[in-house]
Amino acid sequence: MNWNHRVINCPSENGGEDYFTFKEVYYDDKDQQPYAYGNVFLGGDDLDKLKTLTERLGKALEQPVLHEKEFE
Repeated sequence: MNWNHRVINCPSENGGEDYFTFKEVYYDDKDQQPYAYGNVFLGGDDLDKLKTLTERLGKALEQPVLHEKEFE
């Protein structure tokens, strides 16, 4: 299974209004399409993991925003 951090617009978490979150997005092995995402992820066990996380989040900001309805 492949995954990365992405920005997802989740209006269902904000009374129908836009709500942008960083989440882990999981991709299928066949054609690399996103099929699921996890809860908001903004933590780590130590400073090195936080550094890695901030690098991944920077990469997420460089990609198109996904929308939660793409995962229904």
